[in-house]
Amino acid sequence: MDLAIPESLPTKLRMAATYRNLVTGQVLFHRRDEAQSVFAVDTGRLRLVRYTTEGKLVILQVVRTGESFAESALFSHVYGCDAVVETPSRVIVYPKQLLLTVLRSQPDLAESFMTRLALKNQFLKDRLELQSIRSARERVLQYLLHTIQTGETTVNFDRPIKDIAAELGLTPEALYRTLAQMEKEGIIARGNRQITLRTPAA
Repeated sequence: MDLAIPESLPTKLRMAATYRNLVTGQVLFHRRDEAQSVFAVDTGRLRLVRYTTEGKLVILQVVRTGESFAESALFSHVYGCDAVVETPSRVIVYPKQLLLTVLRSQPDLAESFMTRLALKNQFLKDRLELQSIRSARERVLQYLLHTIQTGETTVNFDRPIKDIAAELGLTPEALYRTLAQMEKEGIIARGNRQITLRTPAA
């Protein structure tokens, strides 16, 4: 069961889905807004964020084309974060009460849904583990190793470096300094939104 592929869903749920076109910088929902829907990205990219009491931005997740988000709304009265549009996007909107009804009535779909959530949960745990690494150099290196595709040596970024820094819990200046040092040491080579690892990805 994949919310980003309406054709894979039961007819009732597919027919209830609506689409919203969003512009860069638009907020789809705010933290503590009433949680009425679950979403999937048809095209584009959004980020789920929260702010500390000091006003520091914390990026919880970046959601891209083909990914669902806000599934926790199924069991909450309010959203737990803000959803901010990074690039012009189109999202699929599913009524949460209907989605719950479908999952409760069709155990096979519920199992498929839970499997996808478990994989997403593991991915988010890996990202949290990265942020716990104290050394900026090691944190950046592990991020690159996690991001790179199997058999490849180059990471292509679809977002500005400053956004990558926020995701890693670093300031842009700290990330730039770290990348410059890693390049000087011959560990990486940098291009336009592209980094190539010079050491084995293992």
